[in-house]
Amino acid sequence: MFNKRLLLILPYLASLIILLVLSSATSWFNIVENAFSDLGRVRNGLTSIFFNGLVSTTGCLLILYSTVVFRELEFEYRLTLGLAGYFLTLIGVYPEDYGRLHFYVSLVFFLLGISYMVLHVAEQTIIGYAIAALGLLNFIIWGLYFALSLPRGAAIPELISLLSLLIALAYDAGRLNSP
Repeated sequence: MFNKRLLLILPYLASLIILLVLSSATSWFNIVENAFSDLGRVRNGLTSIFFNGLVSTTGCLLILYSTVVFRELEFEYRLTLGLAGYFLTLIGVYPEDYGRLHFYVSLVFFLLGISYMVLHVAEQTIIGYAIAALGLLNFIIWGLYFALSLPRGAAIPELISLLSLLIALAYDAGRLNSP
């Protein structure tokens, strides 16, 4: 039976879908060659406004999850998710036009997302181990991207990380005590 608590992840899922629609609707965007952040460059006009607004809003959503929705979870989960949300918000505030600053806030966001998944190992359950393994897989994928530039653009590792985070959020939403 469907767990009503899983409805809590619908806004995050909607953000991912909007991201994919926006990237698909942009003629020059190539998922192998580009990073999603390329959509946020100021020179891209309206596309950048939509992208940066979406990213910042989704970051605020993660902060909301960590402080209100997931308040039953352990402090480490909430802190890591809240910080990830904060840095995701900063990705929208400091688009690629900000150079290294954008890179650093993006890097911290993805590392915090990986950390959030790896924290699940402490649960000592099959699902907890699987989510932690998913986090480690993300770490390997990002390692390949940075070491070998595989793929050339960061969009595929970004998408894998965002989908992995969706899985972890869905699991955590499903284990909340409140309906």
